[in-house]
Amino acid sequence: MAVMTIAICDEIRKDAQKLYRQLSTLVPDAELLLYRTRESLLKGLAEGHKICDLIFLGLDGDQGRSLETVRTMRLKGHYIPVVLVAENEKFYKEAFEVFAYNYLVKPVESGELEHVLVHILEVCRREGGRALYFRYRTLQHDHLAYISSSLHSVTFHLTDGKKISCRARLGDFSGQLSDSSFLRCHQSFCINMEKVTSLKKNSFVVGQTEIPISRTYLKTARKKYKDYLAEQKVCS
Repeated sequence: MAVMTIAICDEIRKDAQKLYRQLSTLVPDAELLLYRTRESLLKGLAEGHKICDLIFLGLDGDQGRSLETVRTMRLKGHYIPVVLVAENEKFYKEAFEVFAYNYLVKPVESGELEHVLVHILEVCRREGGRALYFRYRTLQHDHLAYISSSLHSVTFHLTDGKKISCRARLGDFSGQLSDSSFLRCHQSFCINMEKVTSLKKNSFVVGQTEIPISRTYLKTARKKYKDYLAEQKVCS
């Protein structure tokens, strides 16, 4: 199994191929996805071809159109870390307005790539690589107890009692939470099944907090949690 999935999108073919070779050497156990155009990248994300851990996006000679690509990703709830790669520092300020993870100027040296990769690679190798990304933050699944939403705000409730909020919808993170220990049990709540201490008739108890299960999710949520417990029992 690949330690992480990295997407590369640079419409200057030789630069994309060079970056592909560099990343292949630096992270030989990563899965690399090469997109020829920004449109194909957005289509791949929209259709859920792969959940990427990191995206390298070229900015060359496009009057900032790649920045619009990142804005589109953010509006659609894709908070995947994006490293922008450009010929100069012209769009440096705008890059961080769209919450770019980093900004590199060509020619990119392998040492610069290694510096960019080190934190995300560490997160991906820890705890089976499951983490949630938004804005500038990286949250390990294991550190999350549950997630709640209200109006246009999402709050991440950490196991140490801390809370982190951002402007988004709960559904914006469904792709990142798919095939994980997280379970949607209410329009406004998603719980980490690993942190559930008990199941009541119409609610989950996570630590000292009781999370309601709405009628819409009741049958599915209870079944998925019981299946999860049965699977954990077999594994142990």
